[in-house]
Amino acid sequence: QYLVHDHWRQFPDVDRSSHYLLALIYTILIISSVTGNGLVVWIFSTSKSLRTPSNMFVINLALFDMAMMFEMPHLVINSFYQRMLGNELGCDIYGVLGSLSGIGGAITNAVIAYDRYKTISSPIDGRINRAQATILVIFTWLYALPFTVFPLTKSWGRFVPEGFLTTCSFDFLSDDIKTFVLCITVWSYVIPMSLICVFYLKLFSAVRHHEKMLKE
Repeated sequence: QYLVHDHWRQFPDVDRSSHYLLALIYTILIISSVTGNGLVVWIFSTSKSLRTPSNMFVINLALFDMAMMFEMPHLVINSFYQRMLGNELGCDIYGVLGSLSGIGGAITNAVIAYDRYKTISSPIDGRINRAQATILVIFTWLYALPFTVFPLTKSWGRFVPEGFLTTCSFDFLSDDIKTFVLCITVWSYVIPMSLICVFYLKLFSAVRHHEKMLKE
C-alpha cells in the first residue's frame, strides 16, 4: 500500500470484469508477439544469407520486444488476483523489464535509422560492418541501463504501481522526482526520437540528391 500514490486512491476500485478483459487482451498480445518476434529471431539466426550487420539490429529489436513480453504473464496473473503479486519485488521486476525493453527498443530504432541512412547515402563504402554493428548493439543495451538501475536501486526515482495497480512503472506523480521525470523523458524519448528524425531526414535528402544527379 505504501507504494501506491494518493492520486490512484481517489478512484473507485476497478471491477473484476475489467481486470479479466485486460488479462484477455494481454494474453492475445503475448501469443502474437512471442510468435512474431520468435520467428524473426529464428529465421534471421538460422538463415545464413540473412546474417548481415544490418539485420543484427532487427534481431536486437525483436529481443527487446520479447523482453517486454516477459512481463506480460505477470500482468495476466496479477489481473486475476487484482493486485501486484510479489509486492515490492514483483513491482521492481515488472518495472525493470518495462524500462529495459522500452528504452532499449527506442534507441535501437534510432540505430536502425542510422544504418539505413548510411546504407542509402554511401552504399559502397558507408555500410556498417559486423564489428561496428556489434558495438552498436552493445551500446543499445548499455544505453537502457542507467534509467533501469536508478529506480531499481532507489538511488534516483522508483518503480511504483499505476492505474489498475496490477502494473508498475516509474513514479511520475510524486513532487520530489520532477527532475528524474524530465531527465528520463529526454533520455528515453526525446534523444531517440530526435536521432530517428535527423537520420531519416538525411536519408530523404540523400535520395533527393541522388535523383537530381541521375536527372543531370
